[in-house]
Amino acid sequence: FSGFVFKIQANMDPRHRDRMAFLRVCSGRFQRNLMIHHGRLGRKFRLAQAFRLFGRERDSIEAAYAGDVIGLINPGLFAIGDTLSAGPPRQFAAIPRFPPELFARLWTRDLTRQKSFAKGLAQLEEEGAIQVLWAADQRLHAPILAAIGELQFDVVVARLAEEYGVDVRVERLPFTEARWIKGDAPTVHRMIQPTQGTMRCQDSAGRPVLLFASPWELEYCAKHNSDLHFLEG
Repeated sequence: FSGFVFKIQANMDPRHRDRMAFLRVCSGRFQRNLMIHHGRLGRKFRLAQAFRLFGRERDSIEAAYAGDVIGLINPGLFAIGDTLSAGPPRQFAAIPRFPPELFARLWTRDLTRQKSFAKGLAQLEEEGAIQVLWAADQRLHAPILAAIGELQFDVVVARLAEEYGVDVRVERLPFTEARWIKGDAPTVHRMIQPTQGTMRCQDSAGRPVLLFASPWELEYCAKHNSDLHFLEG
């Protein structure tokens, strides 16, 4: 058996308030209580329950076959792109991620909803609805949304309001490109960059990211930091 997680969805049914991982069975036969290997985590565990999904409805199933899509309750173990397999460990190629081109700072209008704000944003990022960055300047604690299209901002605002009861404000930022910086920590810390037109950030995994207002700033940084790698994702 092998399968691929291609989607994560939270709050599909308000009665459950859980997160569901959608898994396509790629080969073999899935059966309830199957012992599987999780490629990304490098560990084994038993899948005690799986569901066939119909909109908001879910039915427990005993078996599934190649081509079927099943739902797995996600307690934080699964992420988009994960490979699950029984037998010899397998790892399918990751889903490509396109570099973001639009950026905005996100503010909650009600500080008493901060916990719900943080939970909702983390779950939306887990689903792949948005990428979340954090400015290296800790004086501002508002997260930065990194998107490919304008619609992603609208989706985040609407879902935070409807599913988590959080009213937010979007503040657009003047950046057009992002690069993940690869290199040893001291070299990254000493990185030469223009005094304006860039912003140092990190993603949710703690990886350093630099935002650029135009291609000129990107070319400047790449030219003056030849010992660092500027990656699109």
